[in-house]
Amino acid sequence: MFSKLDENYEFYLNSNLEKYVGEWIAVVDGKIIPHGASVKRAYQECRKQCPGKTPFLACVPKSAAMGA
Repeated sequence: MFSKLDENYEFYLNSNLEKYVGEWIAVVDGKIIPHGASVKRAYQECRKQCPGKTPFLACVPKSAAMGA
C-alpha cells in the first residue's frame, strides 16, 4: 500500500506540469497547493493552507531535462 507521500510523488510523475517549469511546487493529497520561485515559499504556503499535512516538494525541471 502506498503512503500519501508516494501518492503525491506518483501525481508529480504523471502530471502535465508545463505551467510550473522552473518553479517549486508542493503536492498534497494529489493536488498542487502552492508554487513559487523558492522552496521556502512553497513550503510556508503549504503549511498555512494544509496544516498537519506532509507535502511532496519538487522543483519542476525544464521539459528537456525530463526527456520530453
